Amino acid sequence: MHPRDSTPRVAPPPPLVPVLLDPLAGACVVAAEDGVILDVRTTAGRTGTLRLRPATDNSLRITLRLDGVPTAPRISVVTAPADTGCLVERSPDTLTLRLGALALDVRLSPLTLELRGCHLRQATDVSDPGDRTIVLPLGVTELADGQLIYHDSWFTEPDEHFYGLGERFTGPDLRGQRVDCWVEDAQGSTGTRSYKAVPFLLSSRGYAVLVDTTTAASFDLAHSNTGAWSVTVPDEELDYYLITGTPTECLRTYRDLTGPALLPPRWAFGPWISGGFCRDSADEVRERARRIRELGFPCEVLHIDTYWQRPGCWSDMEWDTEAFPDPRGLLADLAQQGFHVSLWMNPYLSVDSPHFAEIDRNGWFLRVPSQGTWIGQVWNGAHPDSAVLDLTHPGAADWLRGRVRQVLATGVSVLKTDFGEAVPVAAVAHNGMTGDRLHNLYPLLFNDLVAEVTQEVAGHGLTWGRSTWTGGQRHGAKWTGDPNASWQDLASTVRAGLSLSLSGHPFWSHDIGGFHGTPDPELFVRWAQFGLLSPLSRFHGMTSRLPWDFGEEVYAAVLHAARLRTGLLPYVHRSAADAVRTGEPLARPMALDHPDRPDAHAADLQYLLGPDLLVAPLYAPGGRRQVWFPPGEWLPYAGSGGPIDGPAWRRVRIPLTAAPLWLRAGAHVL
Repeated sequence: MHPRDSTPRVAPPPPLVPVLLDPLAGACVVAAEDGVILDVRTTAGRTGTLRLRPATDNSLRITLRLDGVPTAPRISVVTAPADTGCLVERSPDTLTLRLGALALDVRLSPLTLELRGCHLRQATDVSDPGDRTIVLPLGVTELADGQLIYHDSWFTEPDEHFYGLGERFTGPDLRGQRVDCWVEDAQGSTGTRSYKAVPFLLSSRGYAVLVDTTTAASFDLAHSNTGAWSVTVPDEELDYYLITGTPTECLRTYRDLTGPALLPPRWAFGPWISGGFCRDSADEVRERARRIRELGFPCEVLHIDTYWQRPGCWSDMEWDTEAFPDPRGLLADLAQQGFHVSLWMNPYLSVDSPHFAEIDRNGWFLRVPSQGTWIGQVWNGAHPDSAVLDLTHPGAADWLRGRVRQVLATGVSVLKTDFGEAVPVAAVAHNGMTGDRLHNLYPLLFNDLVAEVTQEVAGHGLTWGRSTWTGGQRHGAKWTGDPNASWQDLASTVRAGLSLSLSGHPFWSHDIGGFHGTPDPELFVRWAQFGLLSPLSRFHGMTSRLPWDFGEEVYAAVLHAARLRTGLLPYVHRSAADAVRTGEPLARPMALDHPDRPDAHAADLQYLLGPDLLVAPLYAPGGRRQVWFPPGEWLPYAGSGGPIDGPAWRRVRIPLTAAPLWLRAGAHVL
């Protein structure tokens, strides 16, 4: 029998039910050379070890592990460089760890940590007038089922801003929010769910925190208490990195700890055009290609979505030979016309697939204890029930590698790695990992596998992915999921992309025009102008996003923006290479370079593309918006209007035919 999940999407872990709060009560030094090892005890008498170690020249690794906590299969997603030496100064009641510009004071009783420079201090004893603890101190909480969850808290300043934690449609500045790092099918772009979660928190005060876990880490960012922020981790240990420096320095350290971003091939920065989530065929693809070249519309990549495969078998990685009788011939013809081809894929297999029985028999699907293969509805009723390939199983991984290799060998350039968020909490994998640990890790395993084969066959490791976790920047490209064709979703997509920029992932895109529904002409133009000034650019949706299908006026405006993109490509290529080298994003939020300016934190619907282009997408009809101009002199790219000296807010008017773009005076971008 196969257990079936009738819910429309895979749910997050159930709410935690705390029974006993058990903070650390005291500590004694065991060793203090190139770091500190402390024996610790909790108020309830539990014992354990707290380790403070240098990681890089501006970061310390903090690890709390209590004795007797069961060990379960887990995978670290952070790799610290070779230990950096640090100086430890001791006195009877305190220790100080020094490395580079970082200095951490450790008070032993009561145990308290304080980071100098940004004056960051642990919140160890915060109570309400009734003497109830209202901020979770360093320690653990026992849950109703006996599980221990770890937590830590630090005081926050009233004017402090928080960024990062992945793709956040609610806005880059997370102060006042509670964020659960749990990868989900967001079902749109205006809610709190996210396809991309990264437990990397960036503060405007000159520090950052990176938690090494794949569990559902939760951050309370001055939400429950305006004077402190907390992190809760349901793992077997609390293992995180405390980083100091400017926001750009903290992002560089994120790169050092998790690996550099992949620089996409040069062709990937040109426009991508999709036939959309519609029935497709070789004849229709050829006609799109012919029309694109006939009109002279810039396009580097043609994307073919789900219908290159047979309906009901959308994970088999086999061409629908009725609709596409000669895939190799089609791809060869497209290559002669200068097109690269992208194909859609996902890591689930439907019960209707002819391969399902064999894979099930081999044990290559995720399973539920005592019930067999997990089968559920991951398509909200639009596709048959499916199972999830267990990519920790060598047999399942080899099977998928073979399918990917076979498709790429036909001449495909890149694969769109859709989904990946459906691992249920109750699942158990071949390597022993349970769903609560595998769920967030799975998108990395999925994209790693596809990237590996793509590198082997196509000579690059780019994937166009929807979901990710810490380290996913190594796959090169992410898009922000399935927004509605609305102004609200355009605005939330801008904010989500900038949130991802502040989470160590420099290359992102989105569905120009929105995915669900059909945009009106003005919305389509403004979304296209935004998309063609994003790190990567793709037209895609449930209905046509071919610019010439929206009328002559719209087509002229979008063609202008596409040609502008093409003219800027040398600048974009240089800026992208710099982003990989430095760990900084290609689309730079205002707060990244100006953390001390209140206006920069408010200007969360605009960004710099590279160092010298200011992009302010239109997010409402009418052609007007407020723009914050950073320090310096800014010139409208088309030469209309005079220069604007920043810092300053200006209400600007942008004609439908003009891109929302300004150039830093004296910069050379063309």
